[in-house]
Amino acid sequence: MNPSKNIELIGAEFHWMASRIDHLLHKNVSEFLPLPPVDVETAYGKFITEQEFSDADRVMLNLAFISLFNPAILSPFAILFSNPEKKSRFGGVFSEQEGQFYPTIRTAIFLLAGDDPEMMNYYVSYFNNRHPLFTSNVLLTASPEGNKTFLNQQLIFNDQFIPTILHGAAPSLDSDSGFPAKRGKRTHTMKDVVLDEKTIRELEKLHRFARNMKKLWDLPNSSKYRQNFIGIFSGDPGTGKSHTAEAIGNELNLPVYKVNFAQLVSKYIGETEKNLERIFDRFSGQPTILFFDEAESIFSKRIEVKDSHDKHSNNEQSFLLQKIEEYNGIVILATNVQNLSQYFDKAFQRRIRQIVTFSFPEYPERLRLWENALSKPFSYEDGLLERLAKNYQFSGGGIYNIISEGVIEALDKDTEVITFELLEQAMMDEFKKTGRKYEMCTDDKVMQDPAKRHGPGYEQRKNF
Repeated sequence: MNPSKNIELIGAEFHWMASRIDHLLHKNVSEFLPLPPVDVETAYGKFITEQEFSDADRVMLNLAFISLFNPAILSPFAILFSNPEKKSRFGGVFSEQEGQFYPTIRTAIFLLAGDDPEMMNYYVSYFNNRHPLFTSNVLLTASPEGNKTFLNQQLIFNDQFIPTILHGAAPSLDSDSGFPAKRGKRTHTMKDVVLDEKTIRELEKLHRFARNMKKLWDLPNSSKYRQNFIGIFSGDPGTGKSHTAEAIGNELNLPVYKVNFAQLVSKYIGETEKNLERIFDRFSGQPTILFFDEAESIFSKRIEVKDSHDKHSNNEQSFLLQKIEEYNGIVILATNVQNLSQYFDKAFQRRIRQIVTFSFPEYPERLRLWENALSKPFSYEDGLLERLAKNYQFSGGGIYNIISEGVIEALDKDTEVITFELLEQAMMDEFKKTGRKYEMCTDDKVMQDPAKRHGPGYEQRKNF
C-alpha cells in the first residue's frame, strides 16, 4: 500500500465532490462528471474494488465520508438551505447550533441525477435499506425528527471503516449498540492450541478453504461453486472449540465474530429473523469467521405443527436455512452434542461442509495443557504436573479455570510455587460444575466408565 497515493486519491474524490456541487448549484451543468480512476494499490481503491461498489455507490460513500472529514465542501448546501425551493431539490439536514449541513440519501441522489426525473426515479429504486452500502454497515442512517422516509434519512459514515479506507486495516463490523455478534479479542494462534493429531488433520480442510476463500470469490462464474464453508465443531465443553476458531482466525488474519444468543433470540414474532438477517447480511462476502456457540439451540429440527408457536418456530428454521444457503463466508457452529441427527434438521445437515470432533484430552494432551496453563514467575511443585495430568479428568477449559484460581491463591499466600493444596478447592468446584464426583481417575478407568470423564448425560450426547 502506498500512503501518499492513497491521500492523493481521496483528495481527488473530494475535489470531484466540490466540482459536482458547484456545477449543479451554481452553473446549472447537469452532465455527470467522470469520477477519478481507482488505484487498487491504495487502501481506498482496494476497498472500493473488493466491495464491488459502483460509481453511484462511490458518490454516496464519499458524500458521507466528506461530511465527516471535510464538511466545508458541503457549505454551498448550507448557504442555500434557507431557500425552500432549493432545499427541496437536495434535501439534507441543517444544524443551526453547529452551522453545519448534513447530507441525506436525497442529497446523494441529487448529486447523481441532478434535476433529471428519469434518473432520479432510477436511483430512488437503486438505493434502499437492502443496498450493500447499508447492509455491510459501511453507511449508517439516522431519522431526522418527525421524518422516517428513507430518502430523508441522514447519511452517516461508519467511523469503524476509517482505518480501512485510510490504511487498509480490517474494519470492526460490530460497532453499533445491540448488534448480536462481537469480535473476539484474543491473539493466540494454533501453536498455542493443544489438540490431538486427528483433530488437527481434520481442521486442514477449513484452513484450506479460509486460505483460498477470496480467490474463490474472484473466480469467473464463481457462483457455480459453493461460496461458503459451514462447519460444526462438536465436543464436550472446554475441549477447545471456541479457542480453536479464534486461533485459526488470528493465524489467517480473519476476524472472528461470536454470536450472542441472548441478543439474537427474541420472544417477539419476527424479531429473531430480523437479527439473523442483520448478521448474515453484514458478514456475507466479508473475510471473517462467524462463530455460533450452543448452535443446537437455534439450528434445531423443525417440529410437527400443533399451535402458532410451533408454526413460528418452523418459519424461523426455514428462514435460517435460506440465509445459510445464500451466505458467502465461513460459519462455525459449536455444539456439545455429538448425535447431530437427533438435534439438527436434515435440510440443514446437507449444507454442512465438515464436522470436526473435539475429543476430550487424553494424558499427553492434558500434560501439555497443564504445562501451558502456567507462566513465570509461577512453577509447579515437584511431580505435580504429571500427577494432575495422569489422575484427573479435566478439559482445557477446566484446567484454565483451576489454574486461574490457583494463581489467586498463590498471590494471596505470597508464593510462586503452585501446590496441590492451592488447586484442590478449584478442582472440586470444576467437578461439581459437571455433575461428577471428585475423585482420581486415569484414562484406563474411563474406558470402563465414560461418565467419570464426561459427566452425566454422556449417552444422550454421544454419536450412535
